[in-house]
Amino acid sequence: MGSDKSILIEGIVINTVDYRDYDKIITIFTKDRGKLQFSARGVRKINSKNRSSIDIFIYGEYLLSKGKAYYILNQGKTIDAFRYLRTDLLKTAVAMTINMFLLNILYENNAQKEIFSLYLWTLKHLEKSRDPRMLLRYFLVKAILFLGHKPPLADCHYCGEKQGSFFYDFNNGILSCGNCRKSGFEIESQLLELYKALELDDFNYLRSQSYNKNSLEKFDYFLGKLIEDLTDKKFTGFDYLKKLIF
Repeated sequence: MGSDKSILIEGIVINTVDYRDYDKIITIFTKDRGKLQFSARGVRKINSKNRSSIDIFIYGEYLLSKGKAYYILNQGKTIDAFRYLRTDLLKTAVAMTINMFLLNILYENNAQKEIFSLYLWTLKHLEKSRDPRMLLRYFLVKAILFLGHKPPLADCHYCGEKQGSFFYDFNNGILSCGNCRKSGFEIESQLLELYKALELDDFNYLRSQSYNKNSLEKFDYFLGKLIEDLTDKKFTGFDYLKKLIF
């Protein structure tokens, strides 16, 4: 919707950067255009009419006009503010970690509709989640799948073994058991089952399992390395989460 010089678009704010004296550069995640940036002029002034619509995590509707370097915000309207995120440190940290991931994987004018729907669903479910960290893992695993990356975690690449400790070769994307090879990242079958359960939305399985802190930290490291392999960028999301919470 809009003319050649303006667009009306919905999106969720995933990053803001102060610019000049009173402006901000806003990055939103849109369903139809992927990542989109615009300049919000004067929004750091207390009396700015658009100030409340460009905060981080705001899901809003934005009327933008073409500028030389960026689109320019004419008017913003909040659809959902996800206010609970501003009252819970852990949930805020989880949402910020997701935003860090999105900033690395999204491109402008490249729609990621499945990931957008997943992100919106995750923000809504964070409000009542009793385990925000597991919700973060779910988001990341599903996003990796929607990006077309499905690591082969069902069994050993060489002999078909399904139980025990395994080794994952990130360079070649190969899982091997200890009898066939002992090189790569060692990971137990229970954590491989966790990954597959998240990938398949098997919430009944997840509720039936318990994991100790060390195992989950190992899983997070494994997940982070998969993301780095996919994006060719270092993923610092879990490190950020630890620093903010502990």
